[in-house]
Amino acid sequence: MKRFATKCRRIPHTGNHAGFTLVEMLVVMVILVVVIMISAGAFERIIKVAGVQTSSADSNIQGVVGLEIMRSDLAHAGFGLPWTPPGSATFVHNFEESQVAADALANGIDPAAFNSINNASPDPSKAPQAIQSASASGAEAWEEGRDYLAIKATSVAMNPTSKHWSYLDGIGVDSSIRQWGNSTDDVAPGDRVITLKLVTRDQKPYRELVGASAADFSYTVPAAAGGKYVPPAAYQSDSSDIFMVYGVSDSTDLKFPFNRVDYYIRRPGPTERPGIPARCAPGTGMLYKANLRHSDRLVDQYPLLDCVADMQVVYSLDSNGDGGVDFHGDESVLAVMTAEEIRTQLKEIRVQILTHVGGRDANFTYPASSVRVGDFGAGRDYNLAALDGIGTAWKNYRWKIYTIVAEPKNIKN
Repeated sequence: MKRFATKCRRIPHTGNHAGFTLVEMLVVMVILVVVIMISAGAFERIIKVAGVQTSSADSNIQGVVGLEIMRSDLAHAGFGLPWTPPGSATFVHNFEESQVAADALANGIDPAAFNSINNASPDPSKAPQAIQSASASGAEAWEEGRDYLAIKATSVAMNPTSKHWSYLDGIGVDSSIRQWGNSTDDVAPGDRVITLKLVTRDQKPYRELVGASAADFSYTVPAAAGGKYVPPAAYQSDSSDIFMVYGVSDSTDLKFPFNRVDYYIRRPGPTERPGIPARCAPGTGMLYKANLRHSDRLVDQYPLLDCVADMQVVYSLDSNGDGGVDFHGDESVLAVMTAEEIRTQLKEIRVQILTHVGGRDANFTYPASSVRVGDFGAGRDYNLAALDGIGTAWKNYRWKIYTIVAEPKNIKN
């Protein structure tokens, strides 16, 4: 047998089968780390911008909703208020409204100063003024000069009864409260209502409050008898007099013949809920609506807008009776006017509110620390740098002015 020998051939080493060197791997890893770091930075910036945009959108939505509530209340100022003739001795409105302590709602403001019994106007009847305002005094520098609003009307409270209204249909014992056929306007059993009698004095129309004391000026609507809400004899008439009926409260006996809400800026305390959001600039507060309760003459507070630095009110008046606007005044102009003068002269209420949208953005620079709040020469220049504890960070907020314009069309209803 022939023996075959196997010959092994050595395969030569070529570059096609070579691996990465350590240097090459290190270079690739460095490049990958740099790319990841760049991507992470870009992603972080995207997240920050998205957060700012989302926060700004939330602020704008909150502003639209909250300020629409305020605009509606301004437009309804005076609705359902008694019109006692100035100087009339037949009825004096000795109603104490707010019992809230001074400085409790806004520094430098005493809410009781706006009570009808304390009217500073030359009107001995103390007829309720539809709207009043003042500027904070004696407060800290960043709070000094912020305006405060008090609005009176039957319709401004946070209960459904305050939207009810009607008139007496019929004469004498056959009279009843007219029903409209819808729950929005119809009075209902248990509603506490007031009644105003339409009269003429010195060839001028007035709406006198029926009843002359805290014991008989209001009426609780009973369950319907025969489909009619029959008023007591004091509310009936044996003539063709017209009686208007306005709902005020759904559960509490009345202490005064209307509802009242106050608007102001206040920074809630550290343990108060809801508190000031973390995104709000130092020194800013919250815009509140305070609903005055009939039960104890104190208030329920409702925050409407966050991060508010200032509020200024401007009134447009027809002071010469020609039907046009000839005067613009600041928050103090109505204080010396009677209720009748306010009804006949007030044409427009303009409120400007300074706030910011979103939170602090280190990549954003606001152009100036002084912002004009107010219109028609009224108002003031607000110094953002004076906000408590803000330092130079004022420039990193997107400051914005909200303007509310309301015509008090219901002031004579």
